Amino acid sequence: MKPNASTSVETRDDNAKDVLFYILNSTDSASREAFVCKLINKIYQQGRHCDVRFADQQEAQRFELTLWNWKAESFIPHAIQRQVPAPVQLYSGQIDKPCADVLINLHPDFSEQYNNYQRTIEVVDQSEFLVQKGRQRYKDYGARNLQPTVHKIGFE
Repeated sequence: MKPNASTSVETRDDNAKDVLFYILNSTDSASREAFVCKLINKIYQQGRHCDVRFADQQEAQRFELTLWNWKAESFIPHAIQRQVPAPVQLYSGQIDKPCADVLINLHPDFSEQYNNYQRTIEVVDQSEFLVQKGRQRYKDYGARNLQPTVHKIGFE
């Protein structure tokens, strides 16, 4: 996949763990959330399951409202922490029952649960805090012999 490409989510036939970093050329949380909504929609359209990990319950609840209001014509079945069965689950902190397909880690810290998923996605914008935390997570994957694929979105 080329840098600046759309939010495609490639499928793989093997059981290897796959880590993607999407680096956004923005600093505002609204742009990051819109990108994540588009990404989740693409994952859902492909018939895949996705867990989204947030730093806390308030972030998960706020994002749920964003997901509800994202596009009227694109309802994405979702729930917070398995309140109801849905292909997209929003979690704060630890994920009790991983879907084993795709993890979108929006938590600032590394997720030790990455190994429970076929694909882990990190979305980092240009805000100083997220850049610093993203660099650390990138190193954490490298320390586990994983080479993340980086996709730059919105850069020239």
